[in-house]
Amino acid sequence: MKNIIKITTSLVAASLLSACATVFSGTSQNVNIMVVDTKTNEKIEGAVCTVIDGHGTSFATTTNPASVKVTRGNGSIMVNCSIKGYKQLNTSVGDSFNAVSVVNILFWPGFFVDLASGSYKKYPSHYVVGMSKVTE
Repeated sequence: MKNIIKITTSLVAASLLSACATVFSGTSQNVNIMVVDTKTNEKIEGAVCTVIDGHGTSFATTTNPASVKVTRGNGSIMVNCSIKGYKQLNTSVGDSFNAVSVVNILFWPGFFVDLASGSYKKYPSHYVVGMSKVTE
């Protein structure tokens, strides 16, 4: 009877703790954004950005550089920045596989938890938005 209790307890604990990326990396992360002039590579003061995560949630920035906390999963992040006299050259931040999810090979049901929570993906921690001056 003691062995059955130990085995059951072990299986329950393993299933609850198996979603490694969700447990160790979380379901959200900070992404640091800096807006620069592509010709001079200098920071553009006064640029404001809107960041839209894969769930469609919008985050506004008022400083440059800025940091936003986005939810992982469901695709790329869109970054739209503006300032008078400039046009933005790049808009999308891609995602990549979160290597912590590989640990789920040991207990595969955990991967489904990571898949549902979006923790199996991650975004770059820093993103540089290039803008160029508009010639009139």
